[in-house]
Amino acid sequence: MSDILIERLSQALAAVMMNPELAKKAFGDSLGEGLTKGSKALSGATDAAYIHGPGGMFSTAGIDNVVINAHMTPRDIDSLLPVYPTVYTNPVYASLTGFSEDPGEEPSGVCEECIGGTMQGCEMTSVFGRVCRSSDEIEINRVMQMLNRGETTPLTVLGDILGPGGMTVMPSTPSGWLEVVTRAEMVKTAVLMQRKLVQLIWQGNPANNTANGGYAEWPGFEMMVGTGKVDITGVACGALDSTVFNFGLTDVAGTVAGNTIVTYLSSLEWYLRHIGIRAGLDPVKTVVCMRPELWFEFSAVWPCLYLTDRCKDSTGSNVAIMNDDVNVRLRDRMRASMVIPINGLDYDVVCCDGMTEEHADPAYPHYNPELAAGEFASSIFMIPLSVRGGMNVAYWEHMDYSKASTDIALSKSGNDFWTDGGRFFWSAERQLWCYKMHAKTEPRVILRSPHLAGRIDDIIYSPLRHLRSPFYGDPYFEKGGVSVRANPADSWSSEWNAR
Repeated sequence: MSDILIERLSQALAAVMMNPELAKKAFGDSLGEGLTKGSKALSGATDAAYIHGPGGMFSTAGIDNVVINAHMTPRDIDSLLPVYPTVYTNPVYASLTGFSEDPGEEPSGVCEECIGGTMQGCEMTSVFGRVCRSSDEIEINRVMQMLNRGETTPLTVLGDILGPGGMTVMPSTPSGWLEVVTRAEMVKTAVLMQRKLVQLIWQGNPANNTANGGYAEWPGFEMMVGTGKVDITGVACGALDSTVFNFGLTDVAGTVAGNTIVTYLSSLEWYLRHIGIRAGLDPVKTVVCMRPELWFEFSAVWPCLYLTDRCKDSTGSNVAIMNDDVNVRLRDRMRASMVIPINGLDYDVVCCDGMTEEHADPAYPHYNPELAAGEFASSIFMIPLSVRGGMNVAYWEHMDYSKASTDIALSKSGNDFWTDGGRFFWSAERQLWCYKMHAKTEPRVILRSPHLAGRIDDIIYSPLRHLRSPFYGDPYFEKGGVSVRANPADSWSSEWNAR
């Protein structure tokens, strides 16, 4: 969310409690009047995490003014995908799938009828997801309170809270957000929303939608990069099927029927590149996506396997002898530059936190009983980003809430507004001096060329230590600390509170 929009919102919410006319100036007559009217009842018991004042999270006297960030920001393919606004709920995307040939014999005479054919095409569609999150309840009386002059202010956060983004975050984290409770609550709401959206990029499945439309998922890459593509009439569209290999729950350093991960990924790359060239879509910009844990183990074994692929004599013995630092240099180059050489071409690698990872712990989702303790299984994807040197074929679309501006103004409620070019829709809920913010977004990821995408499933890897997770509830998620700190004034004696 932009600094200007959050600043205006903060001003309006604070001012409306004191002066409705000032609120009108901050947000205009419609929103200013609407905020003074309130909406459905809140609990009246605030639960926001305040930074300063009684019970403030960072209210300890004399603390340093630099706050070091230890919050894990999810990173994924989201920031590489362009973002486009739309209001179309059921778009139709057309593809020319090929030309069939009519049955018959070649003509005998020079004027006999020749064999003909028919052209085919497929039309596919997509759907929006819907994700919403809310702030905690805030009391305006509390947001400006300080214990005394011993509190450190202003505080500066050192670190990145929301990451590079794309569609999954408000475009910029406002400066000084930690000092303004409303800003902090909105940033927190953005963090909660980002976590969900990043996972839905891969794992989204409309079968998980709630019954009455309050929550919805779009089809993620784990569904879109697959087989069984059909026209909107239900007719099969085999030409649009993705290429799917299975590594058979084999370790990344192992072999499946004598074939290593090099054989699988090299074959996948060549198959997809062949389609792109023959369909006239080349050059295709493709990225290789996998979980960061798999990438570390993969990059350790790829150089040796890649440099010795098929280097065997008639008995099956490896005839290549590697006694220098070629393997180490290739491994280090891959890790440092995040690229992988495949068939003579370098492909950018994207580590994706949102991708499904199977594990051996039955207490968490994605449990796979075939895995041993310490083993994990996931996939490697090849995702086309653009074709013909520039046309985007993988991108975000979002419901453009800015198109509702006229209706919002006519409703006179003033509690509703959109931000960030129409990506996010907000509603301010009030009861007297208390308020909270609700936000929703309705995005989807589009893949126009699934036939240029592919995946290798069921690759096992066993990291020495699994990386920390950015997703709350994961077994490798870490947080800690307190949201409310003991107030030293509670132990002070006074004529009304003898100790």
